[in-house]
Amino acid sequence: MLTVFSDVYLSLEHIKGNYDSLTRQHKVIARFLLENPSAVLSMGIHEFAEKVGVSRATVFRFCKELGFGGYTDLQRSFSALRPVIQPPVRSPQLEWVTKSMYDAIYYTLHNLDPEAFQRAVDLMKNAKRLYWYGAGESGMMGEIGNHRCWHLGIDSYVFRETLDVTNFSMLRDQGAVFIFLSVSGEGPYLVKPLEMVKRENLTCIAITSSHFSPLTEAAAVVLRAASPRSKLRNSIIPIKAGFEAIVNALLYETAKERGIPLELTTEMF
Repeated sequence: MLTVFSDVYLSLEHIKGNYDSLTRQHKVIARFLLENPSAVLSMGIHEFAEKVGVSRATVFRFCKELGFGGYTDLQRSFSALRPVIQPPVRSPQLEWVTKSMYDAIYYTLHNLDPEAFQRAVDLMKNAKRLYWYGAGESGMMGEIGNHRCWHLGIDSYVFRETLDVTNFSMLRDQGAVFIFLSVSGEGPYLVKPLEMVKRENLTCIAITSSHFSPLTEAAAVVLRAASPRSKLRNSIIPIKAGFEAIVNALLYETAKERGIPLELTTEMF
């Protein structure tokens, strides 16, 4: 019998550590759990199986193979660290936003790979220049990273279009580090930039919610951010608090390593 931890973040590591030995259908379940860690909390086994696209029996076998007593035991391990947060205004929408913001930050930082984080900081510390790139809301997060670099006195640039990335001559500067932000880690807007990264042998840090994608394959360092999401027809609207947590953590740690006298206070506006 495999050992299963009651800490949700250790449970995620447990699933990742056993991923390669799983059957094809069990890998489908594992990938869903890794990329949607909080979803299992609100689903019964029938809804979960339907969402993942497998049978209930397959879900049960998956749980047993990884050492869980069953689906309820799996849910229990994923709910171990979620507190009850009740906003003062009673609204399902506000409650969802509150829970999702908390989950995004907590799942992100408690499941952060410390070795990957330190590698990213070392790269950013020694970089001649940082280049941020993302599309849509991820592009806005790149804007935030670039703006904070400006405050810190770190040489930085943000790309706003794919064409801008692939035609920018200074990209061949091997002292540069690229920070790609993407929830899915795939999409047309990443095809040419990732081709450029491989062709020019450029150093890329990926901040993404994906565990398996073209971006994670191309990046020198991968940092994963949880991103709870809402849906409107075919559109997905993610909560990006986990992404901002990683961007802030990277920049504050890089500032410290560069000797920038950033004062951390408890003041709030």
